[in-house]
Amino acid sequence: MAKGSGKSARRNSTRRHQGAGWWWWLIVGILAVGVLYVGYRGSGTHNGTKNSFSGQKMVPLHEPKRPAHGFPWKYQAYALSSGKPAHLVRGSKITVVMLMASWCMYCAYVDRYVWPAVLHTPGLQLNIVDVSTNGGIGDPGPKQPPFTGHDNKMGTIGAGGMLDVMKTYVRQFQLTQPNVHVLVDPQGLSYWSVQTYPTLLFLNSKGQLVKRVNRAMTIPQAKSVIQQVLRQG
Repeated sequence: MAKGSGKSARRNSTRRHQGAGWWWWLIVGILAVGVLYVGYRGSGTHNGTKNSFSGQKMVPLHEPKRPAHGFPWKYQAYALSSGKPAHLVRGSKITVVMLMASWCMYCAYVDRYVWPAVLHTPGLQLNIVDVSTNGGIGDPGPKQPPFTGHDNKMGTIGAGGMLDVMKTYVRQFQLTQPNVHVLVDPQGLSYWSVQTYPTLLFLNSKGQLVKRVNRAMTIPQAKSVIQQVLRQG
């Protein structure tokens, strides 16, 4: 009787272990499917739509030589909206071109506080061109006192990475107004001979460069320059 009970107990124990093993492999299978699904979503491709520019083959930029006279309106950079080469957008009364670095605190200050205060100006078009191949998003700091944030310079990235960073940058600083055109250019630093971030170009309605400012500006300073350009027609 005792021997029979022992055999029965061993059989029941074996069944329990087999059952537990079956559930174990089921759980492992479910987890594996979950990991594959998350990886699929995180890869930037979902429902056939690519959410990330990183890893994509970029169409080469053909930047024309800067003319000896006049503004290089034939210049091209990668547009954030499409990832493809595009020209600067010209305003009917005034065009502003900001050559910047996403990691720069001075650029972040201008984008966070200055542009929202002047973008309502009739006929104004703002082009923001990231020309730094380093990633990171700068901290603009408080509105007052100005320029008390900090840089956040990270590693080197390519054009696709620059577009991905600027996509986040635009959301973070709410640069979604219809008269804001955002681009990136890995060769822009040398093309525009940028010495400081940001470098600001102000052009009149004729497309002529009126003022180049090699530094960040406060709201009153930007308004003053814009009025100066508008007076020149």
